[in-house]
Amino acid sequence: MGDDRVLREEIRIMLDDARARVRRYTGLYPDENLTEDVLSVCDAVIAWDDLNPRLEEARAAIEARCLRLAQVADRFAERNLATIAKARAQAIAAIDILQDAVVDLRRSIRHPVYSPGPVLRRRSP
Repeated sequence: MGDDRVLREEIRIMLDDARARVRRYTGLYPDENLTEDVLSVCDAVIAWDDLNPRLEEARAAIEARCLRLAQVADRFAERNLATIAKARAQAIAAIDILQDAVVDLRRSIRHPVYSPGPVLRRRSP
């Protein structure tokens, strides 16, 4: 159990930079590129693993949520603070989902689960 807690904490710390970028994003400055910045952090975390469908799906969700946040927070758009807050929360939730997927994948790599099925199905001599 201690290994899982340490693993989760390490990954959380790595993804905290992505969460901080989402929280700080204003959409008011032309040099802000939220999607690229957040995805670069996420890619650094998942680069250790072969991309599996769950990680690809989580990454795509982060990209979509960051694009949505950038769209609603754009300085030339009609800025609705409630909509911006909702988009920001959804982007952070997507990062949390990626964190869970990475933790689960790394946990399964560290502690592979072996199925006793083939052994139990064998007939005794």
